[in-house]
Amino acid sequence: MRVLFVNQYYPPDASATAHLLGELSEDLARHHEVWVVAGRPSYNPEGGSLEPQGVRVVRCWSTRFARTRMAGRLANYLTFLISSLIRSMRVPHPDVVVAMTDPPVIGLVGLLAARRHRVPFVYVCQDIFPDVAVALGRADNPLAVRLWRALNGSLRRGAASLVAIGRDMAEKLIAEGVPPERIALAPNWASDSRPDPSVVSRARRGAGWEGRFVVMHGGNVGLAQNLDALVEAAELLRDSPDILIVVMGDGAARKDLQAQASRLGLSNIEFLPQRPKAEAQALLAAADLHVISLAPGLWGCVVPSKLYGILALARPFVAAVEPQSEIDRVIQETEAGVRTDPGDSKALASAIAEFASGERDGPEVGARGRKEFELTYERSIATDRYLRLIESVVGGREERRKV
Repeated sequence: MRVLFVNQYYPPDASATAHLLGELSEDLARHHEVWVVAGRPSYNPEGGSLEPQGVRVVRCWSTRFARTRMAGRLANYLTFLISSLIRSMRVPHPDVVVAMTDPPVIGLVGLLAARRHRVPFVYVCQDIFPDVAVALGRADNPLAVRLWRALNGSLRRGAASLVAIGRDMAEKLIAEGVPPERIALAPNWASDSRPDPSVVSRARRGAGWEGRFVVMHGGNVGLAQNLDALVEAAELLRDSPDILIVVMGDGAARKDLQAQASRLGLSNIEFLPQRPKAEAQALLAAADLHVISLAPGLWGCVVPSKLYGILALARPFVAAVEPQSEIDRVIQETEAGVRTDPGDSKALASAIAEFASGERDGPEVGARGRKEFELTYERSIATDRYLRLIESVVGGREERRKV
């Protein structure tokens, strides 16, 4: 069987979808022939992984304007969509086409390629647009929103299967008219790559964290992460000098957050740029507590994949997310973390203080998360779900053709 993936970012790009697709394609290539149509490395490639082995990668041309300006980002997306569509039509005939949502309308390329090759289309919904942009106040043109949602309807109707990465996302898709039998639930995952304890100790010493209770937010520092509340929590905890809050990563909100912390004169929060993978993993493991934060209104739209890395590291976490979101359900089922409402800085500061004081047993909470990771979210378990899904989609088509 030949599987064709379409997504702009792919290792060595360091985005979350690039990392996930790299591992997924590599694992599937052990069983089937895998092709990936992707853009040229452009998303912090020096911090990403090596290009996976055993996968045939077709790189497409696109403009490479800075992502900080919307016009440049749109030009990058548009030129990639055109070039990826052309290349997807010309690859050797696949048995199935799989598209993710990076950029958000790449599913159109996947659907058109699937129709050109007359094969099934699988649509992996890593996030739901334009809903994310609407919730963040970044999409306020009613006509554009209606057109985008109409496009989503066409993609969903044209897909043999839609992958939802969270139960809340599956419920949202069903509420929006997708038949439940065409939705496959397949959460994201993490690799079991805990650094050696000696490496973690060196990272902690090198960062100057000894004697401090370190609270980490690692990953994208964008608008969706709603990190103003974390800075406000740092202000509420400024009289607890043993607590240090660390924000590691880059994104559109980073400069404003740093300016906010500077205006408040906070010495208990520090900002680190995105680090190479091995170094970042050691620093993540060196933290005592992690924070996951999402803006309100994103229920059913996104599931931060950083959750699974935190579970793999056996670290506790505080999640500022909406009730009944996928992360809240994981917390209810595993007691591997604590939920607070999005934007509630007082509740966030209180939860941090409870872990720092020992009122909540961080190591025990983290151990519960590690157990769930081993049962559900380890890489091989998760990618095997995709293997079975793709084989069933192709096999089902073959059975229908025989009838």
